[in-house]
Amino acid sequence: MWRLKAAVALALIGMVCGSAQARVEFSAGRSNTPRHGWTNVGFFEWIGDPQPVGWKLAWAPAFSLGRLNGRDTNAERLNHAAWVAAGGARLYGWRSLFWGFQVAATHGKTDALSSTYEFVSSLGWQENHWQVMVRHISNGDLHRPNHGETMLLVGVAF
Repeated sequence: MWRLKAAVALALIGMVCGSAQARVEFSAGRSNTPRHGWTNVGFFEWIGDPQPVGWKLAWAPAFSLGRLNGRDTNAERLNHAAWVAAGGARLYGWRSLFWGFQVAATHGKTDALSSTYEFVSSLGWQENHWQVMVRHISNGDLHRPNHGETMLLVGVAF
């Protein structure tokens, strides 16, 4: 529980210290765990001001708080919700394409998110006030079971 609180505190500090170019995103979509079906997911994200790092690349700090609903099943400990708080970076490249990587703390272990730590990787496209992304959350096979969650998210940004 302390890890979740620390991640949320870090996300809030990042939001307060943000610059004028910071971006707040609300995304929702569906997540799949292989052989166990789909569930609804939602994320709130704060993305900092992009900073150039080289040839047409820029990076920005990224903090997320998300909820994955439980599935309508009693199998595989997937019938209850899980919360994810993450912090990391987003790398921007060609024509609004981005790749993100974050380290996350979870609350509400399931067989898909089976440890208190997870890794979040995202690949997406964003424009002025919207984004679409594919995201995978997993513990990187450091703990069994390691089904992970793979999701498609669509959102708005301010």
